[in-house]
Amino acid sequence: MSTGDWNLLARASQGDVEAFRELVQEHSALVHRVALRILGGDHAQDASQEVWMRVWRNMKNFRGESAFSTWLYRITVNTCLGARRKESRRGEHEHGEEMPYLSEPPGGDADPEAAALSAERRMEIEAALGYVRAEHRGALVLRHMEGLSYAEIARVLDVPEGTAKGWVSRGRAAMLVAMSNGAAPSLGGPKEGGE
Repeated sequence: MSTGDWNLLARASQGDVEAFRELVQEHSALVHRVALRILGGDHAQDASQEVWMRVWRNMKNFRGESAFSTWLYRITVNTCLGARRKESRRGEHEHGEEMPYLSEPPGGDADPEAAALSAERRMEIEAALGYVRAEHRGALVLRHMEGLSYAEIARVLDVPEGTAKGWVSRGRAAMLVAMSNGAAPSLGGPKEGGE
């Protein structure tokens, strides 16, 4: 953990609101990005706020055994997974069995047509993620969108490394099935009611 984060966390855990504001400002992009990828645009802001409330309440429990960012990822993913579980009880479900690897869409093209196709592909992927079980989606986002190693994902999700690998694989497979069935592009996300 950087000395700056450690100092801010120490001050904030003793009630320094300005130090907490600085922590939020430094790390809010990470929290919102992960929430957006796991929950989508409709619920990301609420989840981000919930994450920061949990950080504020639990700062004194942070022992510094891992990086602050790892702890923050854990709180963010757990908050988002909790929200996804609530959604899944309302009827969402995961599709299918194992499928081959999905490569990341190319990015950074200067060509407007390529950029539009890339943006469309990202929207399809985000919609398809809506069909992936919460735990698998969290692991998939951390691996392929946040670039964490399997060991880091295991620490964040508090599971064995093999479980993290399996969740990434199953999440990728479910997302591919949703995309290959045409569910993501045509529906724009999962339907309510257990279909």
